[in-house]
Amino acid sequence: MRSRSCLPALLVVALALGGCTGSTGEVVDRPPSAALPGPVPKGVTFVAPPTNAPRAPGFTLELLDGTVLDMTEQWDRRPVVLVFLEPWCTLCAEQQREINQLVEDYRDVILFVGVGADSTADRMRQYVRDNEVKHPVGIDATGQIWRKYRVEEPPLVALVTKGGKLLRGWPGGTDTLRAQLNDLVTR
Repeated sequence: MRSRSCLPALLVVALALGGCTGSTGEVVDRPPSAALPGPVPKGVTFVAPPTNAPRAPGFTLELLDGTVLDMTEQWDRRPVVLVFLEPWCTLCAEQQREINQLVEDYRDVILFVGVGADSTADRMRQYVRDNEVKHPVGIDATGQIWRKYRVEEPPLVALVTKGGKLLRGWPGGTDTLRAQLNDLVTR
């Protein structure tokens, strides 16, 4: 008899655990760390950057799920591709499929991070859903990160080597990014 009285309570617990919610109450499809790479696979090495490459400006970024990334910690482990984007940017949306493919091709080797500045979290989440973005995304609400990287308008893609050297920024797209990544990574 006692087990029947516990059944409604167990059902409530099961339903509550069935879907996690973020800090704003929205249902989160995956845990916060799901879009972050795991350990660098064995056998992967990174080519040393040119000695004259400038240091990349360090920063922290709060992702849409509330996770805070310290980018200097990230590029101590692996190269990082910064994707400066906005939900209203049609060229950003057009190139997102190619970036998603690069994320898949370099899974656990290179970290891709989207950085928006001129949008709300809700609009950016919608962009992430609509474009099936496969990398973490955060919003630079003060515009400070965009200023550090001299981003005037999206899209802009910047490559930071392991160790924090800024190799290159590509205004308008990813045309030569794959070749640059292939030159940087040995497997």
